[in-house]
Amino acid sequence: MRVEALDTDVLIALLQALENPGHPEHASAKAYLEELSRGVRKVALPLPVVSEFLTGLEPQKWPEVLAYLEKHFRLLELNKAAAIEAARFFKARLDQEPLKGQERQCVRTDTFILGIAKVHGCTKVYTKDKRMAALTGQGLEVEEGLPKAIQDPLL
Repeated sequence: MRVEALDTDVLIALLQALENPGHPEHASAKAYLEELSRGVRKVALPLPVVSEFLTGLEPQKWPEVLAYLEKHFRLLELNKAAAIEAARFFKARLDQEPLKGQERQCVRTDTFILGIAKVHGCTKVYTKDKRMAALTGQGLEVEEGLPKAIQDPLL
């Protein structure tokens, strides 16, 4: 079974759509998470995504949120192999054009997410970040936008 990974912005958008029944993506987000619960698909979160997500929340909510994330997603750690893969992604990007300041740091985080996802067997990463989408390649597909349920939600 294929394993997909989510970037932080996609995780946030997915959970916001799930919380709001009036959101245009609500039914799709609900169907997507139901597929996760039934084991129809496997979705992972590289730990830098979890860290970025938690930063937007109050620390007292972290244990509850972590429990929720661990229940629905595989959490992927940075290890030596992932660090090497992240360096490959980053080096390939730097060979295209030098980066400075904040953009360099953002791309560095993106490459950690991609390296972790690839080493842990993910075949696709969903993002809303055009910069990350441009880092595609090296055996990992990066798709811009929210993931869709395999089976359309019943209306």
